[in-house]
Amino acid sequence: MAKKPLLTRENIKTRYSNEWLLLEDYELDASTSLCKGRVLAHSKDRDEIHRALKIHKGNFCVHFTGTVARDTGVTFRCPA
Repeated sequence: MAKKPLLTRENIKTRYSNEWLLLEDYELDASTSLCKGRVLAHSKDRDEIHRALKIHKGNFCVHFTGTVARDTGVTFRCPA
């Protein structure tokens, strides 16, 4: 199976507006903002991305292309 193309942050935001993404082969800048990546899964529903995490193996990045409210907290849990 051929890999999906590596997309820039701008391409990702345009193609997947207001969606949650699961990315591989990603690159972050010094402030940990996404620079580019390869989209494995995308959905408006964050739970779909959580389900996709169970299917794919490796080093991934979960990214949201929309705007998150200032008073929103984010928690990450890494399985043992």
